[in-house]
Amino acid sequence: MERSIVSNDGKQMTKKVSKTFCVLPFMHAAVNPGGGFRVCCNSNPANNKVLKDDGSGKAYRIFKDDINEMWNSKWMQDIRQEFIDGKRPETCQRCFREEDAGVRSPRIGYNEKWLKNDVKIEKEIPLDVRYVDLRLGNLCNLKCRMCNPWSSSMWVKDWNKVVPGQTGLTPNEPLTKDQFDYMEVMKEWPDRKQTGVNFVEIAQTIEEIYLTGGEPTLATSQYALFDYCIEKGIAKKIKLKYNTNLTNIPQKMVDYWKHFKGVQLNTSIDATGARDRYIRYPSNWKKVEENFDKLNALPNVYIQLHCTVQALNMVAMNELFDWISTKNLRLEDQIYLNILNHPENMNIRILPKQLKELAEKNLKDYLHIPKVQDTINYMWAEDWHERRWKEFIDFNKVTDELQKGNLIDVCPEFKEYV
Repeated sequence: MERSIVSNDGKQMTKKVSKTFCVLPFMHAAVNPGGGFRVCCNSNPANNKVLKDDGSGKAYRIFKDDINEMWNSKWMQDIRQEFIDGKRPETCQRCFREEDAGVRSPRIGYNEKWLKNDVKIEKEIPLDVRYVDLRLGNLCNLKCRMCNPWSSSMWVKDWNKVVPGQTGLTPNEPLTKDQFDYMEVMKEWPDRKQTGVNFVEIAQTIEEIYLTGGEPTLATSQYALFDYCIEKGIAKKIKLKYNTNLTNIPQKMVDYWKHFKGVQLNTSIDATGARDRYIRYPSNWKKVEENFDKLNALPNVYIQLHCTVQALNMVAMNELFDWISTKNLRLEDQIYLNILNHPENMNIRILPKQLKELAEKNLKDYLHIPKVQDTINYMWAEDWHERRWKEFIDFNKVTDELQKGNLIDVCPEFKEYV
């Protein structure tokens, strides 16, 4: 891969970047729901924290540490050097695992979008954040079956009831008292002074802000960031991007959007009707569809449907595609299939052979949609049925008891396998 880059002496030159290269550590800052910096949202949660240079093993946090110190920490410099050298950093194995299975990974898309001539490709570089990913705490109004307490406050009180025996969950251990206490910090860190100071440090170079959570439409802290951008006259050059479950759309938030360059809504819809509520409990499908239609009619809003492909919806993906075709969305470029890697007990590779065959058959008329064939290839690349199937059944049984649900009523394809 060849491209022009700018070296530290300001000279333009052409240089090959490695086949494993990812641009994100050179122009991107990502903050997890707990306020900690990480390399990106797709990195391995077990080892993706940007660790401090003091050897404490603690991560840099946006609400208490200087972003300039984090940006050229040893951890960040090391991962940049690995990409420059053509290596596959350990924390980035999700993307490489997808690519090895013939799937177009997020890394490829990020390179196509952000690998620009003026992005400096060196180990130590000036602070230059073009794209910031802010997970504004874990406050959420849904309790999705593939989620966890770090990303949804709704899971906190019940997590220790479902985690026993679930080695494939992330995290796969009961929450400790300290972790329960930290969940309170997750609710309020976006409002801390240092968070705002760090945002101001990067605001002038930002081209895109990605807001998610939790459920970002519940996070009132975003309005202070928006006010700053509007006050400084930089809002019109910034694109806002949300991941939202579409159950809550405050008019105040919609009114702010007109000040920005544009708004992209990545709508988290994995299924329709009862299956939607079962996966993303207690989602209200009527409300989701109503908000979808309302927002799809706004002139400065671009909607993409982001579907998390998992064991609970793989066989019914055709039903979702049929619904999308009624909504004036282009199947070719307004739908994004996000193949669930973790938790492993929800991964499509756990499905019995017969259900994999049924899923592939149901998708035969939709192969023109990007990533459908990739998803099928990924599903067949490895067989995790023996490894995770019991955990899948046990997890959903316990969760059904908590949510008064019934797997077979909603997903009848599993009847003979339970």
